[in-house]
Amino acid sequence: MEQNQPITLLPDHKAETLEAWLKAHPGIEILSRDRSKAYKLGMTQGSPDAIQVADRFHLLQNLEGSLEKLFKGHTQTLQIVEKTHQTRKIASLQPLEMVEVELPEDTQSQKSVNRTLRLEKYEQTHKLRQQGYSIKDTAHHLGIGKRTAYTYLSAETFPERQPTIRQRGSGLEPYKPYLKQRWSLGYQQTKALSREIQQQGYRGSYPTLACFTQQLPQLQSPSKPAPESLNHLPGRGAAPKIETATQKPLSARRTAWLILQYKETLTSDEDKLMTYLAQQPNLSGVITLAQDFIHMVRQRLPSLLDTWLETAKNTSIKIFQSFAQGLQDDYDAVKAGLTLDVSNRPVERHNNRLKMLKRQMFGRAGLDLLAKRVILTS
Repeated sequence: MEQNQPITLLPDHKAETLEAWLKAHPGIEILSRDRSKAYKLGMTQGSPDAIQVADRFHLLQNLEGSLEKLFKGHTQTLQIVEKTHQTRKIASLQPLEMVEVELPEDTQSQKSVNRTLRLEKYEQTHKLRQQGYSIKDTAHHLGIGKRTAYTYLSAETFPERQPTIRQRGSGLEPYKPYLKQRWSLGYQQTKALSREIQQQGYRGSYPTLACFTQQLPQLQSPSKPAPESLNHLPGRGAAPKIETATQKPLSARRTAWLILQYKETLTSDEDKLMTYLAQQPNLSGVITLAQDFIHMVRQRLPSLLDTWLETAKNTSIKIFQSFAQGLQDDYDAVKAGLTLDVSNRPVERHNNRLKMLKRQMFGRAGLDLLAKRVILTS
């Protein structure tokens, strides 16, 4: 850690392997690690006198994982927040009539049936587990994977399916009311319309726009000939720009990511999303607790650890109780991570280089050559 130099390359990440190496190299004073139980056990048994330091990046990564798991049970709230944000944003920029885009009835009904089946299996998983059945037997009986059974059992509420970018649709959605209004006025040249919405911030493809405009003749009838561009409209300046650089849905993963970002790095859209999220009664406590932990880790304030752990363990949020208990079980290493300057940063840099070398050598060499390339050339 002091010389930023790899010492050795172990063949695996088992506790026994690390323990044997540490016993063969006594005198180590500080050991930095992630939250792996195998590393914790190997270090404790192999070098009991050394100070173990929990890496701060991995502490925040553990928090992000807990938040993502929690937000999967609040999918409906996230959808309300996203819809509110999109509606207010577009309404403030474009005083046009909002058009709701709904899925066909058959698609909606099929999604409802699939959700009902998943909900039944979620409830049955908990019932069978309470009756004493193992996770393997429960998964086999219900016809689901063990990982799915673990997911169901670890969730406080039914984990809804998370939206994907494909489900969110193209980036054309915010511009459809504007396009319909222009089309109804007789401005029906797709290339000209493409230039107009590109000036407003559209980053999608031309074929996507063309597919939409092909459907418009059935909806509207022209009232006057179309000029070449928006600038031909008398008395009208440039159209307001709509910020649509990111069209990612507000999934559980993205919500957790937003909470972990520095406030000064958030865009105006992301900052407004955070404001709407904090206004939700069932999320405000979660966000406050998470932000307090982030502040404590980034500012390295070990004096606040005990208070935060007590608050998290006494909260009604089961996932935070579990997260706090995990920190309590690793208390000394977590406290050292908030106190000392030591971190896994040099190790992670060498890990990236190690992965590159492994890809170069795949199928052509073994561990001995890889170790020489990692250690001797550093």
